[in-house]
Amino acid sequence: MRLLINSISDQTSWDQFILRHPEGGLLQSWAWGEFQTSLGNPIWRLRVVGDRDEILAQLLAVKLSLGFGKFIIYTPREVLINNTAPIQHQRAAMELIVKKMKEIGTSEAAILWRTDPPLKNSDTTALSIYKTMGFILSPKTIQPKTNWVLDITAGANNLLASMRPKTRYNIRLAGKKGVRVAVSKNSEDIRIFNQLNQVTAARDGFTPHSDNYYKKQLETLGKNNTLELLIAYLGQTPVAAVLIACFGGQATYLHGASSSEYRETMANHAIQWAAIQAAQAKGCTTYDFGGIDVVGQHPSWAGITRFKQGFGGRAVEYIGTLELPISPLWYRVYKILRGR
Repeated sequence: MRLLINSISDQTSWDQFILRHPEGGLLQSWAWGEFQTSLGNPIWRLRVVGDRDEILAQLLAVKLSLGFGKFIIYTPREVLINNTAPIQHQRAAMELIVKKMKEIGTSEAAILWRTDPPLKNSDTTALSIYKTMGFILSPKTIQPKTNWVLDITAGANNLLASMRPKTRYNIRLAGKKGVRVAVSKNSEDIRIFNQLNQVTAARDGFTPHSDNYYKKQLETLGKNNTLELLIAYLGQTPVAAVLIACFGGQATYLHGASSSEYRETMANHAIQWAAIQAAQAKGCTTYDFGGIDVVGQHPSWAGITRFKQGFGGRAVEYIGTLELPISPLWYRVYKILRGR
């Protein structure tokens, strides 16, 4: 058994391993690593191979700044383990990765290693393995703990029929109001998204990523059609825009923005419906709307939660974020500064 670090150059084999272990998904893909690199974030691609060169485990890890010269190492979603390998090999591969990540973290002035595996609350066995290796459940989250996911294998009429009546009505109303949705093939159109996003952030009271973040995301993930930009127009005026990724049969609604004008045209309903249909055309079988709030912890999410639920689907709950302290002293300081 041996560990390879940043020596994997075969994008196809990297993504094929993920497709056999879809819990990793888009955020462990080769393209996501290229996107992080384009932002200036150092990455590590680790792979553990067995004696016959079979892949036993792999992960993408990203170095993110906390400021003050300190960092975290982040593995979006989780370490992917070959679940067809003997259990002792699976565990040995995980131990090898944890050991190496501690070494990397120490050399990179990282306070902790963070991951957010898509484990359910009932996945006690998998969670216990993380805990025995020193991981701690964290109140800090990067990926949502509850996502709203829609099965899109049914035809358009059946999908419309499964929606809430008000959602179905609003989709049809948007058409009557003259809203049209187009898939942009021009990466320069990200400026339209960025303009609408600034309006959305000011209206809804959140801090967006930089304009460059979305530009780089579309440039890198759009190269192989993993990511598409959809824009809703009223006449020639852009009124809504979304970035939708499709990887491994799952479409993911990554980002959305809309004008504060023309709200009565229901462009947001129209563009989501168009995105679902575009995902179907690309062969996706599920559409992940992203995070929702089902327990009232985020009152500001109430409207977006109702909006997403209106399209039909189901809630998928995860255990949340796990952290492995790398610098015990700085980790204690970090917990105090964040309030826990």
